[in-house]
Amino acid sequence: MSALITRFRQQPVWLALIITLFLILWIASGMVSGQTEGPVREKHEAPLQKVEVTTFVADKVNKEVSVYGRTEPDREAVLKAEFAAQVIDILVTEGSKVEKGALLFKLDERDLQQQLRSAEATVTQRKLELQGAESLKQKGLQSEVNIAQAMANLELAKSQLVSLQIMLQNTEIKAPYAGVLNTHEVEIGDYVKVGDPVATLVDLDPLVIRADVTENDVAALRKGQAAIARLVSGQKVAGEVRYIAAVSNEGTNTFKVEVAVPNADGQYLAGMSTQLIIPLQETLAVRVTPAVMSLDERGELGVKTVGEDDTVHFVPIDMVKSDSEGVWLSGLGPQADIITLGQGFVRDGDKVEVVRASDIAQVN
Repeated sequence: MSALITRFRQQPVWLALIITLFLILWIASGMVSGQTEGPVREKHEAPLQKVEVTTFVADKVNKEVSVYGRTEPDREAVLKAEFAAQVIDILVTEGSKVEKGALLFKLDERDLQQQLRSAEATVTQRKLELQGAESLKQKGLQSEVNIAQAMANLELAKSQLVSLQIMLQNTEIKAPYAGVLNTHEVEIGDYVKVGDPVATLVDLDPLVIRADVTENDVAALRKGQAAIARLVSGQKVAGEVRYIAAVSNEGTNTFKVEVAVPNADGQYLAGMSTQLIIPLQETLAVRVTPAVMSLDERGELGVKTVGEDDTVHFVPIDMVKSDSEGVWLSGLGPQADIITLGQGFVRDGDKVEVVRASDIAQVN
């Protein structure tokens, strides 16, 4: 034995090789045994995201165009003086209703009546002169030139008479149509020149509501369509579409629309902000709170629903109308299971754990 030990001491390299080989075999046996054994612990899947879901049943509602506009007169005219003179009388106060042809202002006639009588006499004289010239012509005592001169004199006299009659008519400023004398621009004693504004006359029957609609909505509108105007007082008034612009506004790319509202008694005034509602075709829609709506990756508006396999689906929607209780959405069919809580934490195609809103209510 001592001889063997002495031999190893004399050859240390062999001793190192034997120890190294032993270690390699021991490590290898451990790796093989580790591969044959089962996993120490099982891998657990992440829990599904819980979402609250409510079933919405669609109702038949009228799709509508809703815009804001202003009430305006059907017609508005600035009455101007057509004769230079002094205002001697004002027969109608501001804000008064007037009929077509009603006398509103009287201007000083000056000597127009006298000039008119003189012109009438001149016309009579020129007629007699023409008759005399024609009589002499029949006797061969008058030339064609004299006849033509007499006729020209008569026409000139008639023209002067008509001019004076028009001037006399222009001393009376009358209403060109029935309406309301909204403002006075002159007072008694003022001197007006031709073209000076005297008053403003507005026609409020019908009352016109003017608004602008988008290019997406204008295609659904037609002249004669029924419309509803909601005034600032909350009162609703029925009317109909009477005008749709054929060309859009270049700045806003919107189309001007007019709705006429009967206003024979002048109850509704011009210049008020008004919501204009134009009902369109009937469609199926559900009413939800705006909070359930979201945008997809492309920026499209929609809601997230859950299918029978508890998979999330993003459904694009069309907003039909809105009211104080929420918004009406179409494109969801007769019934839809919409995620009402937790929709921000899931995406289209995700599996979820569904919690019914009705179940939560029963627990509470």
